[in-house]
Amino acid sequence: MRVGTAAVAAAASAVALLPLPCLGFLPSQISHVVRPQANAAVAAPPLFVATTLVDDPTFTKPDTLNDGMIGEQACTDAASLMRRVNVPVPATVSSTGEVGISHIHWPASPAAKRANGGPTLPLVLVHGFDSSCLEYRRLGPKLAALGIDVYAVDLLGWGYTQLEGVESFSAQAKVDALKGFWTAVGNDAPVCVAGASLGGAAAIEFASANPDVVKGAVFIDAQGFVDGVGPMAMLPKPVARLGGKVLKSEP
Repeated sequence: MRVGTAAVAAAASAVALLPLPCLGFLPSQISHVVRPQANAAVAAPPLFVATTLVDDPTFTKPDTLNDGMIGEQACTDAASLMRRVNVPVPATVSSTGEVGISHIHWPASPAAKRANGGPTLPLVLVHGFDSSCLEYRRLGPKLAALGIDVYAVDLLGWGYTQLEGVESFSAQAKVDALKGFWTAVGNDAPVCVAGASLGGAAAIEFASANPDVVKGAVFIDAQGFVDGVGPMAMLPKPVARLGGKVLKSEP
């Protein structure tokens, strides 16, 4: 699914001008601790807590040039940055309590962050129907150059997410996996979420259910799930699995 130039420009402007300060996000395997003041009666909790992301060992980065026959350099560059990490989900989504979610991280430009007077909210980009995180292969680097820490994430069942061993690909399962992604990658730090089309529906559900985490939102031609999760949740499991395989995005 492609996002129109005007919509992309509007989203970039909206995100770039976000006034909310960010307490931060957690890069993989890096710990930052804010030291409490010496005279403080009660020690302040750290803004960041160390965590370790567990990569999915079955994941292979997509070869978009040869497998997808896409010669665009931006696509090749984005695919080279892709990871798939195990994130926590309810047992109704996976009996193991985790699924592999693929994503791309474009770190914010240090120079741009300094020019902005400090970090802004990190941004999670959610793609539309029958697509992948490669949908943001051009927008992601541009926002990072503006000083925004950007994550483009695949919705469960699409893109390059884990398919085998998943019990549900329902709309609710997609939202649960999105929540699990930010818990694993961002440690549930304050974040802005942006979604295009169906990704907008997932972003709406994620934001409304987690107001203490989601402090900003950008919707690009967004849809919405009917009655929260919609009729997708009523699909028989074999049909949902087949749909996930058939509709798996080719960037």
